[in-house]
Amino acid sequence: MFINYKLLLNQIAKKTPILLLFLSTCINAQDLSLKEAYELMILKNGDINASQQEVNAKKEEQKAITGLRYPSLSLSGTYVHLQNDIGLDLNEQRNMASGLLGVADPTALGNWNFTILEKNLGFATADINWPIFAGGKINAANKASKIKYELSENSHTIKENNLIIKLIDYYYKLKLANEAKELRQQVYQTIQIHSDHATKLFENGIIPEVETLNAKVALSNAKRELLAAQKDVSLATTAIKNLIGGKDFNTTSTDFITPSLQTSLEEFQNEMINENEQLKFLKKNEELAKIGVKVETSEYFPKVALFGKHTLWKDNLSLVDLDWIVGIGASWDVFNGFEREHKIKAAKHKVVQVQQLEKQAKLNLLTYTEKLYNELEKQLEQYNSLKNDQALAEKLKFMRTRAFEEGTGTSLEVIDATLQLTEIKLYKIKALYHYNKTYGELMVNINKTEKFLNKI
Repeated sequence: MFINYKLLLNQIAKKTPILLLFLSTCINAQDLSLKEAYELMILKNGDINASQQEVNAKKEEQKAITGLRYPSLSLSGTYVHLQNDIGLDLNEQRNMASGLLGVADPTALGNWNFTILEKNLGFATADINWPIFAGGKINAANKASKIKYELSENSHTIKENNLIIKLIDYYYKLKLANEAKELRQQVYQTIQIHSDHATKLFENGIIPEVETLNAKVALSNAKRELLAAQKDVSLATTAIKNLIGGKDFNTTSTDFITPSLQTSLEEFQNEMINENEQLKFLKKNEELAKIGVKVETSEYFPKVALFGKHTLWKDNLSLVDLDWIVGIGASWDVFNGFEREHKIKAAKHKVVQVQQLEKQAKLNLLTYTEKLYNELEKQLEQYNSLKNDQALAEKLKFMRTRAFEEGTGTSLEVIDATLQLTEIKLYKIKALYHYNKTYGELMVNINKTEKFLNKI
């Protein structure tokens, strides 16, 4: 039985407009824009989430290092059970003393066997220690921990940017694969119609059999190309789903950006030097290396700290009658076999090392920016040229088809014109893909991801 689904849907919509709105929302939810894919990746990608946890860990470590500026307070307690009491037996000395004193009975002088420490004893104390000077090491440690946190943020952004570039590539690659599949589908349908037409003309004795054979071979090739294009779509879809946490989607809704260049190479290069995260990462490492020199230099200075102790509880410790003590202590390594000197030199070499890496990185980024810019110019030229070629190829296909239908042309000429037009359209789409992928890569590397996503 034939069912008019369109009519049925209209009837349901009149009765329940809310249901239609719900169905429309569900259908639209299957579309995926590049910006939505980016937001899903930031939210659900495991590599990005793991990198964020590293940033969080460095933030907590930075907070922990600030504790070096504050005093430390500790509580300790001890309870001991000895085998015997600890005593001092002086009865022999008492006997000698009684003789000297002329006392006939030494016991009259008492028992000179004294207990100094009972076998059960215990105590509890509160201790405080506060470093007040460490030659600049405390300040350096705090600055270093702050830079390490910022380095973790840089590293996270670099990893995130690499995945964004990959996402842009995969997204537009899927766009390319979908449009290529549609073109291959159109070619297949066109050649199918042409093949059927050629068969009828042959059966009516208008064209020779060889013309139908050309059409059948072309139809077989078109089918093979269509199946390959469908596989490309499937692979590209899987690649995107892997990046965005496995979310299902049917279509990509973001169109290609039409190629154009309004910014000069010099402007892009200046932005790359000022905004690139890898350069910022190296600059932070240079700062960290310089702090390393300060840390090693601090070993030349004394370390000074305040300390204090308060007895909270004691048992059977009558000899210790102090409730508290406070004081100040200092230590100073005057000579350690030239260890400090060599460590300072090693730290300075690390500074120079990072500076050289930064210098080379700037040159590499300038070259990299020029390469991307040249690619943009190349794809822009390709796109503009292919637009003109497409118009000519469409006219040629029309003329070949009319000539064949009038019996003055061959099926091979029609197929060649059809395939030529298809190839031009494919090259045009590929130029769009390469331009958009390259432009996205450039924008991400100069920290303009949001601007790129909002532009599309």
